[in-house]
Amino acid sequence: MITLYKHQSDAIAFAIKNGGKIALFHEPGLGKTLTALEIFKHYRQQDSGLRMLVVCPLSLINAAWGEDTKKFTSFKYLPYSEVKNVGRGRPGCILDADVVGINYESLIVKSRFKEIHGLLAAGSWMLVVDESSRMKNPKSMTTKALLQLAPWAKHRVIASGTPAPNVETEFWAQAKFIQPDCYSDSFYAFRNNYFYLGRNGQVLEMRGRVMTRGMMAEVFQKGWKYQITDASRAELIDRMSPFTHWMKAKDALDLPDTVDEVRLIRLNPNERRAYNEMKRHLVAEIKTGRVVGGQEVVAQVTAEVALAKLMKLRQLTSGFAYDEKHDAHRPGRSSKMRELGDALEELGTQQVIIWVQFHEEVDAITKMLAEDGKTYTTLYQGTPDRDVSIKDFQEGRAQYLVAHPRSAAHGLTFVNAWSHVFFSLDYSYEAHEQARKRTDRIGQTMKGLYIYLVAENSIDGMCLDVLRRKKSLQDVYYELVQGEEL
Repeated sequence: MITLYKHQSDAIAFAIKNGGKIALFHEPGLGKTLTALEIFKHYRQQDSGLRMLVVCPLSLINAAWGEDTKKFTSFKYLPYSEVKNVGRGRPGCILDADVVGINYESLIVKSRFKEIHGLLAAGSWMLVVDESSRMKNPKSMTTKALLQLAPWAKHRVIASGTPAPNVETEFWAQAKFIQPDCYSDSFYAFRNNYFYLGRNGQVLEMRGRVMTRGMMAEVFQKGWKYQITDASRAELIDRMSPFTHWMKAKDALDLPDTVDEVRLIRLNPNERRAYNEMKRHLVAEIKTGRVVGGQEVVAQVTAEVALAKLMKLRQLTSGFAYDEKHDAHRPGRSSKMRELGDALEELGTQQVIIWVQFHEEVDAITKMLAEDGKTYTTLYQGTPDRDVSIKDFQEGRAQYLVAHPRSAAHGLTFVNAWSHVFFSLDYSYEAHEQARKRTDRIGQTMKGLYIYLVAENSIDGMCLDVLRRKKSLQDVYYELVQGEEL
């Protein structure tokens, strides 16, 4: 028997009242995946042929949707790449899954999109778009693809904690996906209806003016931006209200004090190649040749050496590795950095602590934040003024704190924040628990959200198991030399 939180039960009832069409705009950590599964379960009881297609970030395909489908339902779940007998969406085509997950990048591959379009047209489907803020750009291939698929789905759900992270124009495609006639068919008509170009209290009169792309670029370079009045914003939101269910974590009073979320990251080919090469090299160095009970083991005396060598694998899951001179080398664009950017966007304007293990990670993350125009500060060995850094974050002058657990261990209090992202991990249970407790102090009124970025089939998962006390360090060494996925 599944116990739902009140906001989940309310959202399910709201969706059913609206014919299975709903925008779940719930903040991160509020269980949007389970809510969508329960909506599907309701309609599946009425239509045994109904299936659910989930479009989501790659990191959530198995870690969120796969795990939650197995944990909370009896439905069979498969990533789209593993679904058998897909065919070309021919009538009568049978799929060997009830719930199918596909990532955004795969959806827009021309041949695959055509196949999926055929499947939806030929069958009975519920279409879920997770982290629907990916539809914020009306010109993107992702947005166009999803809007083409929407009419073929009997039930439609979008889910996001921050549906419009930059400006309210980003609501247009998401609303159109659920309710096509919510706003104008034309994005530009929608924008002109609700927004105006403003700069320092001035308004740029647009009536009767036709501006080329070059002219618009010049206008934006001069600091003019699309803005919205309070009255127009209220009208815009009101038109979405018949199908939109909003929820903030602070209002979910029955939610547990802490929520953990693991995001599985698939290393890119260059990263995976470098990781596997390093793993083979380290296994050869760590193996002792001793055999106990017919199995080769790692000698206790080599544990410290093995731990140091495993650090190389931890570095590579973050997209780099230090050489003998401590110079960093990167095997291509970091998959984990890309996922971090997505996670921070979903968390919106709230303050976040990003936990790291290496100086190179601090450099890469702060560079990304600076390029995005975000405010940040750091707390690690290289921080020039620790006290200033702490105050800047506590008093809200910095949205992000990039910190090493051992530099922010005992005594510090950050009740101004409640969200953490663990970009990388080590094996210290004490340091990890102290990091988690930085926001869990007297005066904290929010629930704690802890997001773990974990490269699949890597040392990251083993580190997390050690921190959760599911495995020991000796288990890590043993599984490495036995050729386990590490």
